[in-house]
Amino acid sequence: MLSEFDEGLEAFLRAVTPLSAVDIDVSFETPNDEWAAKLTRPTVNVYLWDIRRSSTRAVTGVEHAQRDGVTVRRMALPRLELRYFVSVWTSEHDDERALISALTIALLGHPEISAGFLPDSVMIAPYPQLQLARSTDTDIFRLDGRMKLGLQLQMLVVADIGGGAPLAKPVSELGISLTDRDTGATSQPPRLIAGECLDPGAIGSTVRAPNGVATVNAAGRFLITARPGDTLVLETETARTVVVPPAGGVVFTGTEPIPADTP
Repeated sequence: MLSEFDEGLEAFLRAVTPLSAVDIDVSFETPNDEWAAKLTRPTVNVYLWDIRRSSTRAVTGVEHAQRDGVTVRRMALPRLELRYFVSVWTSEHDDERALISALTIALLGHPEISAGFLPDSVMIAPYPQLQLARSTDTDIFRLDGRMKLGLQLQMLVVADIGGGAPLAKPVSELGISLTDRDTGATSQPPRLIAGECLDPGAIGSTVRAPNGVATVNAAGRFLITARPGDTLVLETETARTVVVPPAGGVVFTGTEPIPADTP
């Protein structure tokens, strides 16, 4: 997980600062003397030094989410605070100050890392939030034995810990069956059928069945009383029909047959 967030942070910094991939390196290694001695080009070091579960931005409760095409019910995902020390390493002092200035402006002007910079594996809404340390913050990173100009950066991320209980499919019909306790005879009255119209132009249109009438709501859905085998007619400018199946709801896709008596 951490490497994916680092990848997204590097892509973000290179794009918004910007940092040339030809002229400037980005490193996430520990910025000590041994590491610095190996540098051959200007380098922006983004060192992750602290990980904490957020208490100020925590979310509680239960939420629904999609996992592998299945809707699951899970506890709200935890928020983590990733704290970085961002420093610039160059042979010229002026170059260091210029790069730090550009990074500061970029981070102040972009409070989050949008989806285009993140690997699919960590692309969870809300996107990572970025914030530079304030003057009142006491938890900051210091290089051992060295004075070094740098930015204290906090990235708030959502940690997908997996899990979640799969939910049942949405109800598509409601029905009542009556049985005579003496004879065992059973009646099958009409069911309440759930329907959907994929054409946005169908909103507000009437749907008719032999024994029921319904109106397509703003979400493109309707409920209508019908039996299996009944023909439903969607009364749009060009009327469409669909046959109620033995089980489940119906969908008007816009490619249904036109009633024979339609001019």
